[in-house]
Amino acid sequence: MAGNAPTRVTVRIMGEDYVVKGKAKPEHIQKLGQHVDAVMTEIRKNNPCLSTTQVAILAAINIAADLYRVKEDYEELLELLKDEEAGEQRGEGP
Repeated sequence: MAGNAPTRVTVRIMGEDYVVKGKAKPEHIQKLGQHVDAVMTEIRKNNPCLSTTQVAILAAINIAADLYRVKEDYEELLELLKDEEAGEQRGEGP
């Protein structure tokens, strides 16, 4: 479906149904919804007094933190690869 017309997928997050419209495959959108649900459910379990909005904001911050951690790891990996390639070009070998 990627690249085609948007598809509509219903995902269930914390007991509520949400219709998500996107160009990704329906299975991918479902997985994303399941991940958000899992993060929010865990936060709610550990903080039962928080409102749904507060739970959603903490979930967004946690998911953003995971994303930035992966981006940082990716950038470090690219630097290591670049350094390794530069060493090989100088004849230093792996």
